[in-house]
Amino acid sequence: MEEKDSVARKILELKNVTKSYDGNVILDHFNLSINEDEFVTFLGPSGCGKTTTLRIIGGFETMQEGKLLLDGQEIEDLPSHKRPINTVFQKYALFPHLNVYDNIAFGLRNNIYSNVYDIGMMNMMEEYSFSEEEIDSLVKKTSMIEKPRDVKAFLNDYCDSNSVSLALKIALKKLRKEKHYHSFSEAKEAVSRLLEAFGVHSSLSFPEGTSFRKAEASLVEEEQEKDVYFKMKSRLNKAGFKEAVIKGEVTKALKLVNLEGYENRDVSQMSGGQMQRIAIARAIVNKPRILLLDEPLSALDQKLRKTMRLELKELQQKLGITFIFVTHDQEEAMVMSDTIVVMNDGEIQQIGRPEDIYNAPVNRFVASFIGEANILRGVYTASKQVSLLGKTFKVSSKDFKPQEKIYVIVEKDGFDICSLSVAKLIGKVQSVAFSSNKYTLSVKVGDANLIIESEDKFSPGDEIGLTVSPNNIYCEPHSSNKGELLANYEGANILEGVYLGNQQVLLLGASFRTYLTTFLPGEVVDAVIRPEDFDLEFRHPEKTILQGKVIKTVFTGVHFSLWIDVNGTVLLVQDYQNCEIGDTVGLKVDFYEIHLMKVEDAAQPLEIRRIREEGRRMALEALKDHETL
Repeated sequence: MEEKDSVARKILELKNVTKSYDGNVILDHFNLSINEDEFVTFLGPSGCGKTTTLRIIGGFETMQEGKLLLDGQEIEDLPSHKRPINTVFQKYALFPHLNVYDNIAFGLRNNIYSNVYDIGMMNMMEEYSFSEEEIDSLVKKTSMIEKPRDVKAFLNDYCDSNSVSLALKIALKKLRKEKHYHSFSEAKEAVSRLLEAFGVHSSLSFPEGTSFRKAEASLVEEEQEKDVYFKMKSRLNKAGFKEAVIKGEVTKALKLVNLEGYENRDVSQMSGGQMQRIAIARAIVNKPRILLLDEPLSALDQKLRKTMRLELKELQQKLGITFIFVTHDQEEAMVMSDTIVVMNDGEIQQIGRPEDIYNAPVNRFVASFIGEANILRGVYTASKQVSLLGKTFKVSSKDFKPQEKIYVIVEKDGFDICSLSVAKLIGKVQSVAFSSNKYTLSVKVGDANLIIESEDKFSPGDEIGLTVSPNNIYCEPHSSNKGELLANYEGANILEGVYLGNQQVLLLGASFRTYLTTFLPGEVVDAVIRPEDFDLEFRHPEKTILQGKVIKTVFTGVHFSLWIDVNGTVLLVQDYQNCEIGDTVGLKVDFYEIHLMKVEDAAQPLEIRRIREEGRRMALEALKDHETL
């Protein structure tokens, strides 16, 4: 591993990249270098800038400042389809009217953007044992040419300019016309000098009286048999060349993703994992040097996700190209990555190998994000002391004022389980899950639900004692700057809701799970959900928690923007599949995509405060009903 790192070569660089939406800065002088043949993961919460960075690399977003370099060459002005970079999207964007084969072949068949001639030429050069330097040099030139037909014309010229048989043919023809030779015997000495000048060694002999034209044709034909440039040009212009290349590449891609035999299958008949493989095959069929993966496993169930993690890592090693993977899932990042880039608020928090990130986090954010942390409200009561869950704890931090309200973060493995007699906290086990030789416990302490990791087995209902070392308690200030959060959510849906407690929030008349625990039951909150974070159900909308009617739809060139009326509230949703105005669709959203913010009632008019108070009362009643059930 160390030897590989010592010879690692930079393939991609982002230098001082700045990106903003409507004056809100998402990336501020962002700098990053990525090595060749590496599996790199951008890890961070939603809105941290990881997908924006990925889209800038792919050419789907522009930047206001900075440079994007591939092999030291600036590519920010190069259109996305000419970059040796392909993307696997979170929503696979498969074409439902095409079968598996045609979905994978779609990009290669596109007469505007296809790089099928580039790939075909590269394959032939590899077949004829050209050096990597020669192949790379040619590919860099063809990548700058916009249209496939112009690439083909350039490759024809390239073959002609390097073809010895063509140069010999032209020279022999010129010799014949200038000297008016009729028989080969009278031109024998002149032809020998010409062959020597071209470095051509002929084994042919011609009887006395052979015409010069016949000898000329034989000499050219003999050289053509040895001339790889002539052979490549002949194959390039042969009818069916394009489809032969496509068939070969699709077949190889199907084999790599273990879908051989599924070529003619309708994509609607494929499972989620198989559709994932089709999307990957479609991306690698163009032979990219870098593959971008934007949370491609998020739509799969847990068991399938674990299988696909291993398959993706194995595929990256087989292809020998750079993978850049975006996820909010710490376990995915740890299992798959060579290098992890932890991001928050558009800034890199830490870069390193998975074991370094886990064992030596550089700041509190990384420590709390990498571990499954408990985030609780507390008060900094005195120097190196906090009040938490009705108890006083020693901490290592001294960055706060006395009586300052703070957030207290303790990772799931930060608690120590002890006997009840010496415990600082006593809680009751609510649930137990076993994974990777450890138990994950949900423990209720007062009104808080804590996630705790243990090597010992407990049962629901057991009472356990807890202590925590000062070094395992991280303190963060309260942040009421809503603008900083909203800056990461261009066009986000901001909905008023009520926090019910137990990581549940009431929105649009339905209860949703959320990852946040820093609000009080009955507290009115603003929920932020980005348009791309909704998942739509078209076939069976009644099976989802929310249903709405489509009132407007617009194609942006990449995806569809849909305006959906849900119980009188209009939501903006982005999806790769369109539907008709008036259609009823179902809406789903993962718990980690619902971001809650505190609402300051004192800044609101009296009528609004009254409505909020009524909302709190209703939420508390709903909470009591829920607990009764």
